[in-house]
Amino acid sequence: MDLIKPTRRSLMVGGAALAALGAPGRAGAQGGTPGSLTYGISMTDLPLTTGQPDRGAGGYQFTGLTLYDPLVAWELDVADRPGKMVPGLATSWEVDKADPKVWTFHLRDGVTFHDGSAFDADAVIWNFDKVLNKEAPQFDQR
Repeated sequence: MDLIKPTRRSLMVGGAALAALGAPGRAGAQGGTPGSLTYGISMTDLPLTTGQPDRGAGGYQFTGLTLYDPLVAWELDVADRPGKMVPGLATSWEVDKADPKVWTFHLRDGVTFHDGSAFDADAVIWNFDKVLNKEAPQFDQR
């Protein structure tokens, strides 16, 4: 008989299924507070040494949103309507009326990275190239 070796994906799916069912004595399916919900995610979404988390929205919620500052963020403190885009590292932005593929971002002054290097247009371009430019040496297809 062959043994089946569990994969990381199967363990994450199994863990998510168990979390969705609720644990005894916790909020959720068995004996919890009425109207409450147990929410489980995979904690395997650790940030890569080269940047962004790469294992889905659940992990990004806890690592990406808490570790990385975006150019533009989504308004997350509303429940009665869809959130809108709000300034992050970009204080404002415009879309070129003649070419909607061209955007101009006005960057926040005085921002530095953890190592003291300046946040500037070159840093923004480097990060865009990392996820969009297959020819860039820092390109990461994840």
